[in-house]
Amino acid sequence: MTRLSRTALRSPVLPAALVLAVALGLLLSGCGGQAASTSSSGAPPTVATSSGRTVHFTTEDGIDLGGHVFGSGRDGVILCHMYPADQSSWYLTAQELAAQGYLVLTFDFRGYGQSGGQKEIDKIDRDVTAAITEIRTEGATAVVLAGASMGGTAALIAGDRAQALSSIRLAGIATLSAPVEFEGLSAADAVPHILVPLLFIAATGDVGAAGARQLEQLSFGKGELQILPGSDHGTNLLSGSQGPKVYQLLVGFIKTCLKTL
Repeated sequence: MTRLSRTALRSPVLPAALVLAVALGLLLSGCGGQAASTSSSGAPPTVATSSGRTVHFTTEDGIDLGGHVFGSGRDGVILCHMYPADQSSWYLTAQELAAQGYLVLTFDFRGYGQSGGQKEIDKIDRDVTAAITEIRTEGATAVVLAGASMGGTAALIAGDRAQALSSIRLAGIATLSAPVEFEGLSAADAVPHILVPLLFIAATGDVGAAGARQLEQLSFGKGELQILPGSDHGTNLLSGSQGPKVYQLLVGFIKTCLKTL
């Protein structure tokens, strides 16, 4: 007879207590396992999404685009995402800018995230143009465009056309790791004609550095060039080792462009 059996024969209360303890332990273990499973599910946080108001708008060629509006006011900022990300890569920055008093619009390019259509990169400058119209509808009277990688290229092309608008003032364009050309989308003809302030940011160890230097040359020295240490690309510059510096440069540029004249 085992030690447990002998003890059980001498004290019938102990097995009951033991069973209760084991059952309670299993119950707690199950709860703990469930909690761990929930916390490690990999679901992205919903704070940024829920704090922005969902909007939909249409491009000149009939594509429905989905976006989010953060904050309010007359000073607008449009954030254009990189390849192959979507607008969520800008959510944290959008929240921070909105907290500083800006009206901010993020959106998905055609074929991405919440937008319709196919992934036609050579046409996404039309999406930026539609976003400019949308932020004007939301109340902005002036706007700064900021684009990461291909989003920066598209912002430059759309920005060139937007300079002629009388309904909203284009105040400046900032790019993070933007190339001159990407998948049929080229800003080579647009940049020399842009008269508003320009900011080109890239990391020295990233392919975006070459693009930033080429864009600065195309602007005939009108653009500010910032090549920082590291190898982060696009919006990853904001979360990498140079994140605070990149954010400071971006916010400083936006503030300068949108200052009251």
